[in-house]
Amino acid sequence: AHSTKRDAFGLYSTGALTLVDGSSLYARHCSFDGYTHLFHVPMVSVSDHSVFALLNNTMSSGTSLLYLRHGFSVSDHSVLRVVGNSGSVSYAIFADELWTVQGSSWLDWRDNDVGVGVFFHDTGSAFVSIDSSSVVTLAGCRMGSTGLSVSLLRWVGAGYRFVAGCLTVAGREVTTAAELELNGITKVTTVAACGECTKEGDCFAPLTAEVVDCRCQCAAGGHGDVCVPAPVPAGPPPPPSPPPPPTLPPPPVGECISDMVYPEVAQAVGGGLSWLCYRNVTFSGGGMSLTVLVGAMTGDVANVTFDGCTW
Repeated sequence: AHSTKRDAFGLYSTGALTLVDGSSLYARHCSFDGYTHLFHVPMVSVSDHSVFALLNNTMSSGTSLLYLRHGFSVSDHSVLRVVGNSGSVSYAIFADELWTVQGSSWLDWRDNDVGVGVFFHDTGSAFVSIDSSSVVTLAGCRMGSTGLSVSLLRWVGAGYRFVAGCLTVAGREVTTAAELELNGITKVTTVAACGECTKEGDCFAPLTAEVVDCRCQCAAGGHGDVCVPAPVPAGPPPPPSPPPPPTLPPPPVGECISDMVYPEVAQAVGGGLSWLCYRNVTFSGGGMSLTVLVGAMTGDVANVTFDGCTW
């Protein structure tokens, strides 16, 4: 993954991104100024109890929050979350190819605000397939339009769950099944009511015991506020403090490079590490280029986290 204002992609992967065996990638509490996409990646595959999450990030302007050229797959008790992000972007989700959700997995789109932007790039065909054991959530989002000229769901298995509702489209609340259908959101199995929470719509249901006062109570193996299948980085980030000198060695596993300003240089990191974490780091200057060598990371599980960073 890269962050460089020169090519204006924000965070991006030069090749297909694959998360397996309980791996996770989080980008949260980050701000992007002058970038085209918050996260740009050709293809994403998340499987075997892994998590991909874009949480509570902001963009001053741009094309999309998440740009996928060649599709996405989440399978085998895994989770993709695009939650709580905001910005004056053209699209929340820009995808041209099929997304598949299968094997008791969860696709979580909640509480994103793109202002007058379009939520989904219209490809002219449905692009999400979901099997009988998985869940898609679309709730609490604000947008100018959904962008859907056809149904969002392309193929569904018997017993699938699509939780949608409590949307604001062009300033108007969309809260009923009929209103959702008028905006291209069809095949909804549960209409999400504003202010109400459900195990299937607001938590990773396979690892959630119950919901109490809108809080997910995790069963064994569940982690974090929504009981995802992989450990969640500690947070929220601490308040920024004066940055130390930038010449720091790689942190020990489980710790973060934090509260500093990265200089205007090109740098490749991650080789030989299994854990890479940046917290409250400012990547400064128009020529700054940071490359995460995911393929050179070691161990059975690789964890990469950007937490509270600024580009």
